[in-house]
Amino acid sequence: MHEYVSITKAAQIIGVTPKTMRVWDNEGVLKSYKTPKGHRRYSLDEIESLALGRVSNVVNIDNKVYIYSRVSTRKQCESGNLDRQTQRLQKYCLDKDYEVVEIYNEVASGINDKRPKLSKMLSNLEGVSKIIVEYPDRLARFGLNYLILMLKNIGITVEFVEDAESKSINEDMTKDIISIITCFSTKLYGATGGKKVRKTLDELAVLK
Repeated sequence: MHEYVSITKAAQIIGVTPKTMRVWDNEGVLKSYKTPKGHRRYSLDEIESLALGRVSNVVNIDNKVYIYSRVSTRKQCESGNLDRQTQRLQKYCLDKDYEVVEIYNEVASGINDKRPKLSKMLSNLEGVSKIIVEYPDRLARFGLNYLILMLKNIGITVEFVEDAESKSINEDMTKDIISIITCFSTKLYGATGGKKVRKTLDELAVLK
């Protein structure tokens, strides 16, 4: 009688993540069986054969990653900040022996929820196990923990190179806060009032 194991147990036997198991399943490398409740089960014989290297054409995605880099303004991009950030992330991946599948570079505010490159990356997560980002705020200013949790639930890890914020990051945050206040001021006082508030805040930011 055949014995079947869960996706978590199968991944442990082979030494990969459940995310990799799902990719193999979708590509037809492995065949899973669904329980009445929709849970995947795998033949223990097939899993043990794979663990011993007897199944060919298997791609392990555990070291395959995306890079996401972002700066807030076009001026920062033109001064080379975005390129340098990307280069640091590439070096980090090289040192970690990660295979970079694709690099997503973006020029947009961290509070902008309509970032084309970020949206494209999040819509195409098959075949990678990690997203490499320099700082947490490079990925998102608000709702970051929800985004990380969502990605974790589908087998994607967000790996930050640094936890501490540099001076340039703090400057970016100041710009984002000014943008938020300007947005609400415009809604409350109209475009002219919003511009006046923005001008005052910009002057205060320079003086601080």
